This record gives sequence, C-alpha cells and structure tokens, in this order.
Amino acid sequence: MIKNTVILLEKNFYENGKLEKLLSYELRPNIKEFRAYDEVRKNFVKDFSEKLNNIGSLKLSSNYKKILNIEKAKEIVGIINLNIDGLLKLNGAQKLIELEGNISWFYCSECGLDKDVDLIINDQSQFLCNSCNKNILKPSIPFVGQEFSQWDLKDSWMMLNSCDNFIIFADNFLSPVTISFIDVVEKRSKNIFIICSESLNSDSYDFSSTCIKFVYESNEVYLDSLIEKFGDSLV
Repeated sequence: MIKNTVILLEKNFYENGKLEKLLSYELRPNIKEFRAYDEVRKNFVKDFSEKLNNIGSLKLSSNYKKILNIEKAKEIVGIINLNIDGLLKLNGAQKLIELEGNISWFYCSECGLDKDVDLIINDQSQFLCNSCNKNILKPSIPFVGQEFSQWDLKDSWMMLNSCDNFIIFADNFLSPVTISFIDVVEKRSKNIFIICSESLNSDSYDFSSTCIKFVYESNEVYLDSLIEKFGDSLV
C-alpha cells in the first residue's frame, strides 16, 4: 500500500493543458499596470471572455473523476494542482491545494468581493466591484509580477515534508516549481514517482537519487492502478 502520499498534477493534466496555454503566465497583464490603468483591465477581461467563450463550458474529465475518488483514501495526504480550471474544488475536493489559483471566480483586491466567472463572461459590466466601486476585479490566478499564494506554498511544503511518497502526473513536462518540490522530497530520501510519456527523458534532469522513478505509463493507466491499490480505503 502507498502510504502518506502527495499527488501533484502538472499544468497539462486537464485537457492537455489547453486552458493553461491560452491563459499562460506570460500572456497575462502586469499586475501593477492592471491595477493602474482602466484600459489594461478592459482589454484583459475582453480577451479573457473571448477565450473562455471559445473553449465552452469546462466539464469534469474522467481523470479528474478518478482523482476525486483517489483523494478519499486515508493514505492520501493531499493533492497539489497546477491546473487553473477550478473543477476539482467545484466538485468537492477536500485535500486540495490550487497552487496556481483558479479562474472560477474573480475578486476585488481592494475589498475582497468575489464574483462567479460566468457573471463576468456573460456581462462584462459585472467586472465592476459593486462593493467599493473600483474597477479592479481579477481572476484568482497570479499575474505578471505576482507570486504564488504564500499560504498555499507553505501548505504544499508542509505536505511534502510529511509524505513518504510523492506522485507526479507529468506526461511530458516538469515545471520549475515541481522540480523544486522534487528536491524537497528527495532530500528526505522519500519515494518519488514521475508518471510520464517517453518524451520526458530522465537524462534531461539532474536527478541522481535512487528514490526517483520515472514511470512510463499514461495517466489513465496509473490512476486505475492507484484505485486498485487503495481498494477498500476509498470510502
């Protein structure tokens, strides 16, 4: 049995990362300019709305359903999700850290008011804050010049410093923050499993530790194997 396990979902886990590509960090506005200039804010919400309308409604994927099932196991310490869709939280995930935030709601950085993203998409006049009347609502994702939530980062470190197993669903990509997390667990000589395609060559990374194992299986196959391993623990 895999005990005390933390699972990380890389940015390409949901729908091959299409949302992360459309709304990649580099394409987001600078936070200082966003807060200072009305034109920057209006251009962002217009572009944001067009992109989400083109994608259509976001639906829970089969792999996300498996993650929600696996999360129930007592052996799971937590899930670190680098995808920004927000679907796991909306569907009841309890042990979840959304390190990159999510786009399911907008909030006001002045007064804290939040609004559902659908309100913004369907009526861009909803971009205004009804509480303090300042036009600075933004989605709960970091803009250029912003860092991860320090609370979420701290909680992630606490998880990684208490786990015995770290499972990363990487496919063909390891982000810098994931590599830093690997280093945290590697220093503790705990097990690290990187679930990936063969295009993710282990020779490209300076991982000399024997505790790191590259597992060349699809996300679907490995998730099914986890469900089988946890068995009766899934309540």
